[in-house]
Amino acid sequence: MRWFFAILLIIFGAFLFSLTIDQMGNIGHIIMKIIGVGSIFVAGLIVRGKKEK
Repeated sequence: MRWFFAILLIIFGAFLFSLTIDQMGNIGHIIMKIIGVGSIFVAGLIVRGKKEK
């Protein structure tokens, strides 16, 4: 189940990181890139978490 959420977060983060909208300003693009990288980072933390025995 962790892998499913991690894959969804990676896809969402990659989408936000690569998305460009003409009507948004530079600050909006920077915020979207930060959220995209942050979601990819969180997905890495989810996958790397402690394994249950």
